[in-house]
Amino acid sequence: MKISKFLGLAKRHDLRVALDRAGTSVRLNLSRITGVLLCLGFLPVFCAVSLPAQTDKPVDAVTFKNGNVLCVRGGQSSEVLVDNLKFPFDIEVNPSGSFKVANGQERKLEEGQVLRCDGWLLNSDGSTWPVFDHVAMQNGKVVVVRNGQTETLTASMVFPNHLKIDPDGSCLYPDKSRARLVDGQLFRLDGSSVSTKDMITFKNGQVVVQKSGKLISLKPSQIMGMNDGTRVQGDGTLWSRDGTMTRLVEGQTVLVDGPAPAH
Repeated sequence: MKISKFLGLAKRHDLRVALDRAGTSVRLNLSRITGVLLCLGFLPVFCAVSLPAQTDKPVDAVTFKNGNVLCVRGGQSSEVLVDNLKFPFDIEVNPSGSFKVANGQERKLEEGQVLRCDGWLLNSDGSTWPVFDHVAMQNGKVVVVRNGQTETLTASMVFPNHLKIDPDGSCLYPDKSRARLVDGQLFRLDGSSVSTKDMITFKNGQVVVQKSGKLISLKPSQIMGMNDGTRVQGDGTLWSRDGTMTRLVEGQTVLVDGPAPAH
């Protein structure tokens, strides 16, 4: 019998070909080789599945850090933005750190700002406002925001849906009901109500809350209830609506529902 060995394989796992007088028989010691070949065979499949799985996740937001626009997926900053990115509400973000809303003016993202895909801009001071044009009640004043520029309303404003808002906050709704706006209420320029957001930020060991459009710094022992039922303490303790308690970590921001939109 003649035995041929393939160099490069361990002796105990050689591929051996045995020839005898009765004919040709092949004895393959594949206990280890088979596993290796199977792994090599499936490797391209795993790569094809796992790599796109990461990059195919939708971008939830972008943030501007150290001169770069970073994509945020699942709450974590990922890759640097290299191509223009489009969000709803005709928002387009440029890799240079600027963004535009519809045909409006170009605006620059500031260090640490986060622009979400729902059109809300989170600022490093703990405040948040939508980047699309809107009318809001802030600190007892009605303001109009266009292209990121804020002006106080000085004359009655009638919207396409027949909503009417006066400078003092008096509001006549399309159904002819009347009310006075409360801080934090928002409307798009077509007159439709906007679901507002409150924000909780834990920065430099202190909790800053934006509630109904107002920024409030909490003392360590102070507890504040939010519009959606969430409660937060100045030391970073957070209670969700179901009573679950968590601790905020340094730099963490939590968005919760603000005042319910009217009409």
